[in-house]
Order: sequence, then C-alpha cells, then structure tokens
Amino acid sequence: MVKLVQFPMPPKRIRKFPKGVTVRHALDLDQYLPYRAFMLTLNLAYRGKVKVGNVGIPVRDWRILSFLASCGPHTNSEIADAMGLDQATISRAVKSLVKSGLIEARRSKRDRRKLLVMLTQKGADAHDEIAPDRKKFALEIEACLNPQERQALFNAFDKIDKFFAEQRIEHDEWE
Repeated sequence: MVKLVQFPMPPKRIRKFPKGVTVRHALDLDQYLPYRAFMLTLNLAYRGKVKVGNVGIPVRDWRILSFLASCGPHTNSEIADAMGLDQATISRAVKSLVKSGLIEARRSKRDRRKLLVMLTQKGADAHDEIAPDRKKFALEIEACLNPQERQALFNAFDKIDKFFAEQRIEHDEWE
C-alpha cells in the first residue's frame, strides 16, 4: 500500500478574533470547492522523490516524463500550459532531465528559439519502471469509491473542465 502524506483539514476549533475584528462573510471551508480541491490536490500530489532504480527524481520531473510518455514530444511552453506550471520551472526541469539522459531537446528547424522535448529510451524505461506504482496508487485511491461514485466524480470533473474552458478568453499576444 502506498503511504499517503497527511495534510490537515480546516480546524474544527474556532478561536475568537481579537477585539475589534469582525468577519462578516467567513467561508465554510468544508463546503468551499476551491479549498477542498486544493487540499485534495495536495493529498494526490505525491511529495518527495520517485525512485528509478536507486536514483530518486523529483516529482516535478516525473510529471514531465509522464506527460511526454502520454502525449509525445512537446515544446517547453506546451508542457507548461498543459501542466499549469510556469515556463521557468519547466525549463529547469528539462535541463535536469536532459542532463540525466531521460529526455532530449531538439531545436526547431523553423524557429531556432523553440525546443522540442522528447523522451529518450532511458527516459521511456524510467517511465515504465515508475508507472506501475503510480497506477497502483491511483487504484488505491479509487477503491474508496464504488463504480457509480467514480463515474459521477469523473462526470463532475468533466463539467467543471467545461465550465473553465468556456471561461477562457484567448488573447492575441500582439494586440
């Protein structure tokens, strides 16, 4: 069984505010979706390092390996957009992964400023070594839900994703 990292829920004990401080619209964090989603994300995001043989790699790097294994070669900016991380973080991770031989980065022939990032065979092997444990971790989490609850959860995710997709406004960077 995968050991989960425990993150706290909001305290049930409410302390008194100092004199003169009045909060009129306090959120009920147990019922506030953004907070609950954030706490769930903390619990789902395995902390520390993932082992490849005897070597640990940062979870950030594992996520990039996983993305590249699932989606194929992409540019740093595409990876950053897909993973919700800034390009500087991706750039540092890519440098580390290139140095370790897990990925390679090729310059675009059309635009020399762009790099196409892809797995090497060593990176594919590292991914394949880690992936079964990560799948097992996901199955252990999903085991607390019956099939109908799991489907309802993924349906809810789809609806929330659609909501946010409809809220996005694309801007031309040259406007």
